[in-house]
Amino acid sequence: MNWSTVLNTIIVLAIVTLIGFISSVLVQLFRTLGSINQIVKDVNEEVVPMAEKLQLTIDEVNTELSRVDGIVKSAEGVSRKVDATTKVAQEIISSPLIKVAALSAGVKKAFGALVKKD
Repeated sequence: MNWSTVLNTIIVLAIVTLIGFISSVLVQLFRTLGSINQIVKDVNEEVVPMAEKLQLTIDEVNTELSRVDGIVKSAEGVSRKVDATTKVAQEIISSPLIKVAALSAGVKKAFGALVKKD
């Protein structure tokens, strides 16, 4: 046996061992990729319905906010009307009350002056 045959045999064994190692790594890689692919499918199956539900919830919240905005605007209008009504009522009631108070003060003073004369 010469050295070239021994060297060729060692090289062939090394190549066979390397091919076996690479094959084992590739098998593990394919298994890992298959697992990752399944995880991605599962995530897609769960995330898409959640996103749809979230969108529906956001739409409902926007609808409710629109209703609340309408209620606030109505309350604002009612508040302005009540304020205006209060001002009108105050003007209508306060002016005669001031006149009545002035009249009663004048009557009291006049009555007091008449009583002192007697």
